[in-house]
This record gives sequence, C-alpha cells and structure tokens, in this order.
Amino acid sequence: MPSPKTGSPKKSPTSRPANFIAPLGCQNCRDQHLKCDRVVPICGRCASNNKECTRGYKFRINNGPFSRKQKWIKIPRRLRFIDETCVASGELDECPIVEGFQDDWPDSHSDGSGTFQTAATIMTEATGSLPVQAYPTPPEASAMHARAHSPTDRFIPHDDHLVSPSRALPPFQSIAVPEVMPPLLPMVPSFEMETEDPEARALRSKLYRDEDAWPLQSKEEAMLFRHYIQNLSIWLDVCDLCQSFETVVPPRAGRCKVLLNAIFALSAKHLAHTTNYDPYASDRYHQECLTVLIPILAHEHHTLSDENLFAATIILRVWEEMEVKASGVDAHSYLLGIKAFVHHGTGGDGSRYMMPGSLSGAAFWVGLRQEIYSAVMNQEPVRINLVHSLVDRGLLPTDDFSWANRAVVHCADVLNFCFGDGTQGAMGRAGGIEWWGELEEYNRRWTESLPSSFTPIYQRESEREKGEVFPEIWYQSACHALGVQHHLLAELFLVSFDPKLPRMGAQRKEATKRINERIQTVVKKVCGIGLCNRYTPPSMFTACMAIAAFGDQFQDRQDQEACLDILKRTEKDHARPTEAVQQQMMKSWDMSDEVRS
Repeated sequence: MPSPKTGSPKKSPTSRPANFIAPLGCQNCRDQHLKCDRVVPICGRCASNNKECTRGYKFRINNGPFSRKQKWIKIPRRLRFIDETCVASGELDECPIVEGFQDDWPDSHSDGSGTFQTAATIMTEATGSLPVQAYPTPPEASAMHARAHSPTDRFIPHDDHLVSPSRALPPFQSIAVPEVMPPLLPMVPSFEMETEDPEARALRSKLYRDEDAWPLQSKEEAMLFRHYIQNLSIWLDVCDLCQSFETVVPPRAGRCKVLLNAIFALSAKHLAHTTNYDPYASDRYHQECLTVLIPILAHEHHTLSDENLFAATIILRVWEEMEVKASGVDAHSYLLGIKAFVHHGTGGDGSRYMMPGSLSGAAFWVGLRQEIYSAVMNQEPVRINLVHSLVDRGLLPTDDFSWANRAVVHCADVLNFCFGDGTQGAMGRAGGIEWWGELEEYNRRWTESLPSSFTPIYQRESEREKGEVFPEIWYQSACHALGVQHHLLAELFLVSFDPKLPRMGAQRKEATKRINERIQTVVKKVCGIGLCNRYTPPSMFTACMAIAAFGDQFQDRQDQEACLDILKRTEKDHARPTEAVQQQMMKSWDMSDEVRS
C-alpha cells in the first residue's frame, strides 16, 4: 500500500475513512505474538474481534552504567530448562530437559564437523534436487511439522512421511521463497480438548471415522480419488506453497466422511462432463455429503472451527460451479458457507486456526478466488472478509506465491470499488477519484516491485497475417500466470471505471476509443496467458472471466471467434460452464448460431 503523505490523511484502498500506519503494532497483537497491520486508530485484528486497540510503548534499553551498590542475583552454572507444556498436561516425566541455552538460532547450523549447512543444502543432499532458497530451520523446530495446527489435528493422522520435501516444493525450483522463517505459530488447542460435551462427541462421530478408510474397498472410488489428486487438486493449489489440497486433504479424507465424499462427488462430476462417466454417480456422493452436513448446521460453534469441513466446502463449491451446466442456475449455497467459515475464522476464537500455512488458510485463498469469479460474472462486490492477518497488501520482498495472492487481493479491492461504494456516489466524486488513484498506483507499483521470477520465459506478439489473435506468454509456474492474470484483470476494471473520463463532448469519444483499444490489448494478453499455460486450468478460467466482462468490446470477427473458441474449449476440457457467456457474447457480436457448430 502506498505510504501516506504528510499533511492530509490518505485513505486505504479498501477501508474508509482514512487510516495511518503506526510504527509499532498494538498491544493486543503484541501480547498474543500476532502480526499487526499497525492501522490506526484501530487495527484489523481488533476491529474484527471488537476489541479496544491500544498502542504499546516503544522500549529502549538503557546502556548507562550500573550503580556500585547494585545487588546481583547468583545463579548456578548449570541450568535445567523444562518444557512447561508437559507440566500443564501432567506429563512431566516425559518432558525433555534441555541443558544449556541459546539466545538466537542462526541461519545455518553445524553438522558436527565444524562446518555449517543451510536448510537448502540439507534438502539438496537429501533429495538430490537443485539447491533452492529455503526456510532456515531452528534446531528446536527441526522435528516439528511445518504446518500450523488446527483444532482437528489431534484425531486426524499426520503421516509426515507421505510428503517428501521435494513433493512439497512447486515444480520449478527457481520460485522465490522467503529467506527468513516466520515466527513459530502458537499451538492451538485440539478439537477434542475444546469439545468434551456429549453433543460435540456425537457430532464428531458423524463427521469422522475411528479408523482410516484405506484401502478403499471399491476400485471405482479409488479411481475417483486418484483423479482428484492427479487432475483436480492443482486447480485449488495454484497459489499455495504447501500444496495443501494435494498433500494434506487426501490423507485427512481417510477419516473425514464429508471430505471423502466431496472428493468423490467432484471427480465424478468432472468425469461425467468430460467423458462418458455415469452422470448420476456425482449426485449420489453429493447426497451423502448433505446427509451429514444438514443435521450439523445448527452447531456452528463446532463446525465452523473444523478446517476439514472448510476444505470440503471449497471442493463442493467447485462441484456447485460445474452443476450450473445441468441446473442452469448458480445457487451459491456453498459460496455462502465459505463466507461463514471466513467470518468465523477471522474473528473471535476462530482467529486461532485460520493462520498462514494451515489448511484453513489455504482454503481461504481458494474461496477468495471463487468469490472473485462469482463477483465478475454477476457484476457484484466481493463479499468476503478481507480485514485479517492472512491478507497482505504490501510491496516488500516476499515469496512468489504471496506476490500472486497480493494480486488476487488487489483484484478484489478493485471489484469492491467498481461494484461497491466507489462508483455509487456514497463517497462523492472527489472521494471516488482519490480511491481510484490509490488503486491505480498500487496496480502500477505491484508490477514495478515484482521479482525477476515473474518475467515470462518466452513471449511473442501475435501475427495477424498468420491468423493469430493472442500473444504467446509462457510462465515457469502456475502462481506466476494466475498472479499476472488477476493483476491484468484489475487493470481492466480500473481502465473501464476511471472516474476521470470525460462524460460528454468530443473528448469523450476520443477517450472511449482509446480505452476500447487498451481493453482489447489487455484482454488478449490475459487470454494468451491462459492458452499458453494450460497446464494450470485456472488460467483458462481467468481468461473466461476477462471475456465475460469485456468481450463485447471486440469488433473484429476474427477476435470474436478466437474468444468464443476459448469459452468452448474451457467447457469441453474442464467442465467449466460457459454456455451462458457464449450466448451473451454472440448476441453482443450479432453472431449467428451457425458459428457455434
């Protein structure tokens, strides 16, 4: 976010009225060792939790000399450090005793031979892969699972050996990841410890099995499960460093009944639309999900804290999007459920489990992209909570996945301006112009601040004389393609909703022509990225969004047919319903039905 100028307060692109950024976080966030957005007069966490936001005092160590009469406490040479978490749980005998103390763990650690190795070097030796930037691992945390724990972790098995370090990394080793490991997240009380009442135990028995479902008894269901892992999970993990829906969800589905049936339902629906698979199988698995979900809707306190149900809702939302082809209408039922999970997970007690690196955190980012897709298609603002610790609107160096997620958040902010208060007169023309200017500045600075890994590995403009419409733009990773596409999508809406455009006279005609040319160029770029990076289907989905919103601007028949081909190909290959958009575009282009065949 651009730094505020002195003099008059500057408004945040996403919040009204104007806010300042304090040099220190608030006392509530510091007491809980949480990251504070430092917004004053009230930060995002305190606002979502309805707490009083107070600023802490900046502490400076006094280096002055001590008095000669200063009395010092004598301590023994040999100290014994005890893990007090064991004391609290009554397992003192099993507590490890650490002899000695180290103030700070270094960026590298010794292998016992006097030489030091970085975490990247260790991973290289273990996997044989090329060295990459990696999180340095403190000795105290080397045996810990890197993922944040959730209230459901205790009774869901975590087989760390199922995910090798090389599997957890994205396919291209050049992706930039943080060089500094974030602070270790606080341990979250387990679901079992929090819910000892009989009602909660009965609820848990409906949701979870006592034993894993493996091996599956049905070869048909095993095929559906494998289809999800190999072909559909990549839709959801496109901007997730941990690849949670591929590596975390499948093992947990062995215990969670709803999660397993949601996977079966989505795979069956996708295969039914893309192959000759049984068209009714998906409905049967979906009904199994409803049989469990409907009776537990009244128990929001327990269910909305279960990140496995959150992940199942994300998967069922994809199923719901595909179901539009059969039902003809998008019910948005699971989209409403996603908003409920986000609302609960970013305020009050729920903020303990929706953290970076957790499954619920990964589900949030997928849910936000799903909400953006719905907002674009229905010309509505993004109705999902964007004021919490997961959302990062900064421009400081970070990993590539976070850069992509910043573009997604920026796209949501722009949609809220276009279809929310920014153009509805609530802020006045001057306020709308200022807000638009801040969004436009962030759009420009995001591009200027990108790391070199976002540079296309190949790029070539289209050659009209050869019948080409879209440029060729290749990216090395899915997060690069999707991040740039959402950034360009935000640019399209900013150009189209520029409040400074002339509203009458000859200047309006010239401005309209200039904007139309700019929109066509950017839409072609979004579509070119989608076509050249089809290994990640969401890039095609984003191209369809751009066509649905701005395809009517194309006047050339060759351009129109190329856009129509993308819509058809996306529905055929990925079961993404685009029939309604095809009809809208053909009507706008005065295109006969013969072209559709």
